Amino acid sequence: MITRRFVLVLATWMVAYASPGQEIITNIKQGTNMALALSPDGETIVVDLVGQLWEIPVTGGAAAPLTAVGGPSRNPRFSPSGDRIVYQKERRGQWDLWLLDTSAGTERRLTGPPFDEREPEFSADGRSVVYASDRAGSFDIWELNVDSGEIVQKSRQSGNASFPSISDRGDLVYANQQATAWELNVLQPDGSSLSVLESGYPLRAPSWRPGGGLIIYSEQRGQSSNDLKMLLLGEPSVIKTLTDSEDVFGFRPAWSSPGEYLYTADGQIWKRTLAIPERSPVLLFAGIGLASADHPLRVNGHAPTGPQVATGIRAPTVSSSGRYRAFTALGDLWLQDTEGETRRLTDDPHVDIDPSFSPAEDAVVFSSDRSGDMDLWRLLLDTNELEQLTNDQVKNYRPAVSPDGTQVAYLRTRGFGPWSESSLQLQPLSGDQRARTLAVDLIDASTPVWDDDSMGVMVRTSRPPAALNNNRGPGSTHVDLRDRGLSWVVDEQATTLTAETEEEERHANPSLEWTPAPAEHRYVVQVDRLFDGIRNQYRRHMDIHVENGRITDIVARGILPLPEIVIDALDQTIIPGLIDIHTHQSALGGERLGRIWMAYGVTTVRETGGNYYDGMERREAWASGKRIGPRLLLTSVGAAPGREIETNDASGFDIIELNARRPDRFAAAQFAIATGLPIFSDRLMPAARFGINGLEHIGSRSRRPFGLERSLLNRTYQDVLSILTETRTAVTPALTAFGGLPTNQRIWTGDSAYTEFYRSYERSGWQNAGADRDALPALQQTIANLVRAGGRVTTGSDSPAVPYGLGLHAELALLAEAGLANDQVLRLTTADAALTLGLERDLGTLEPGKLADFVVLSGDPLSRITDTLRIEATVKNGIWRDRSELLNPP
Repeated sequence: MITRRFVLVLATWMVAYASPGQEIITNIKQGTNMALALSPDGETIVVDLVGQLWEIPVTGGAAAPLTAVGGPSRNPRFSPSGDRIVYQKERRGQWDLWLLDTSAGTERRLTGPPFDEREPEFSADGRSVVYASDRAGSFDIWELNVDSGEIVQKSRQSGNASFPSISDRGDLVYANQQATAWELNVLQPDGSSLSVLESGYPLRAPSWRPGGGLIIYSEQRGQSSNDLKMLLLGEPSVIKTLTDSEDVFGFRPAWSSPGEYLYTADGQIWKRTLAIPERSPVLLFAGIGLASADHPLRVNGHAPTGPQVATGIRAPTVSSSGRYRAFTALGDLWLQDTEGETRRLTDDPHVDIDPSFSPAEDAVVFSSDRSGDMDLWRLLLDTNELEQLTNDQVKNYRPAVSPDGTQVAYLRTRGFGPWSESSLQLQPLSGDQRARTLAVDLIDASTPVWDDDSMGVMVRTSRPPAALNNNRGPGSTHVDLRDRGLSWVVDEQATTLTAETEEEERHANPSLEWTPAPAEHRYVVQVDRLFDGIRNQYRRHMDIHVENGRITDIVARGILPLPEIVIDALDQTIIPGLIDIHTHQSALGGERLGRIWMAYGVTTVRETGGNYYDGMERREAWASGKRIGPRLLLTSVGAAPGREIETNDASGFDIIELNARRPDRFAAAQFAIATGLPIFSDRLMPAARFGINGLEHIGSRSRRPFGLERSLLNRTYQDVLSILTETRTAVTPALTAFGGLPTNQRIWTGDSAYTEFYRSYERSGWQNAGADRDALPALQQTIANLVRAGGRVTTGSDSPAVPYGLGLHAELALLAEAGLANDQVLRLTTADAALTLGLERDLGTLEPGKLADFVVLSGDPLSRITDTLRIEATVKNGIWRDRSELLNPP
């Protein structure tokens, strides 16, 4: 099962369309997750809005920018003198503190790599700044002298501290989290510490009232309640709830007087008094310039013709003498010698990967799904004799034979890719000894590497296993086989394969050719109900004429002469082939992966974040017909603006993913034009899912895919919706990955393909995953609002956070549950998805001239959206495959 870090992500992917260099001005009246500060003279409010700091009069009005575009700026706080503002700014995934001189208009950075610094607050005398930082491992409160740069640690409590606030008298209050326990702590000037409040719910952003003695903070008691509360210190202390049914943003309020304060909630700034429950708005207006690009979308590889050169040369490995090279390509295992001669070692539909030579160079050990699961096999090079080495209800991969040839180290996982948690195993190559586990809890683990004496083995990971959790950062776990002792070797480059190495390996490989699978020549499908992806209702009693993989005509029954082959679908429904615009895949899915997609009517898949050569091998194996599978589009690993990237003609990528974090200004317009590729840019991290204080976008370093920005109660406001709509940005919400399979479980878990394709341990992982169902309605409402506002939404499952294939159908059900009409939902996963990918000329709708991609259903999805699961056959490039064929392994 894929790790939890992906399951809770609301994956949002965007592509902009406008004229080159065109500036779009959008008016912003609301903000999502705004933090504010009030100047000491009470005249000016500074607020963070769409990644910049803005100032407005305290009475409300037009906002003027204080900071430029270039890295999100958050959490402003005024100095006591009012001439400086401290705030946090994100660059390259890290938060640092910055200082803005308001009179001179200059900025300077106060802190830098490698730690995260956030939630700053000036001291009472203005000489220093207190803030939260992870420089000691967990987040503690630190103090920085602004002039000298001297840093002093203020708190040393276990847990993670956030949002320090200093009173007029120098008392420092902050929130602290230990697992599910939260408290407010006060550090007094004499160094003593006192817990003033404990809670089982998240506590955030305490703020002292002028004069002290009273603290306002927020407490979140669920997905529908985040309230401001007042704590009056004393014996006993008194707690009073100040708000009711508001979406309070988790930031410090600002005091305009001892009895009146400002705060942000429900997308706006509000003014309130302690004595009166009514609130009054402080209105703001900001004009945001949005630069976007209308570049030609040149997606290659979706409909290849004629001979093709194989570029998916996966994981080549060299024998100890350098005489041989083994690799995977076009669905099989290959061997190349120093003379350049190449021979195919396997020739079948199974997935054979990760070859490792024996020291004698007479055999290779590799991973294959030929027995059902991914197991280890040994192939004798002289006789081609195969021997199965493991037989587990898991996935075994990345074997490495020891230098003495007596044993093999390898990885074992229950997941679907190298991102999944795995264990390091050791298997003797002779006798009946069972494998033994050397290390567990490995993430992003590499192929094991043996010590020269065969008495130790090392594996690189992105973080230490739990047994070595006192270490930080990527590195290698080393196991001494003499005493099974574990040690950790830190290496910041441990999990990175350089581009130079990749190019060297690619160019050293032989030239292999393949040809696309031949399409069916000519036939007609006669169908009663045809949803073409254009109209909002069926076309009745139609004939679909198909020739050489494309639709030549769609006409009323009997209008045109019939060819020799006529397929009867008279009691059925045909819809365009489904498109999953966001999924993660690897070879560990095995041969069944392509059949899964097709069995669920998915004929086009966009793969994100994977290894290029692994993805290209899969794409070429599917396109050549070596294995059954959908059309595959590959997305590059995220690139920063300005980084040089080859065009797709050279790189093989269909889509460039741009990790810009700047949806408000698509600064990469020229970058897009230069590459000629659609750009998928990432939005800010979800507000309430990850991070020490529950606010990832202002919190700890983000190493996860970004999501649609939303509040603690999972609501999104006019700033985000307006930007998405004006820029024609396509959003893929992945609701099912966030909320789990819809509540009517039997429809999903009882599906025949689900039980046929997936192992019991895989199904239990999905069904036992902690779904956030309570948060789902707010997210559904956001997506419905975006669609009604004219925004663009497409469908993606974020699998394997949810089951491949089945997860996309569950996504359609959740979109319909959000209030979208069934025909609209179907267009999101067909016509709109094709348009987003730049494939609208070939895919997405059923029209003459387009590729013959469609799904045959026995149900009526315009009446019941879940009838998309009643699949009888799937057609890709004109090739008809009955579902019964797809359910049976080769």
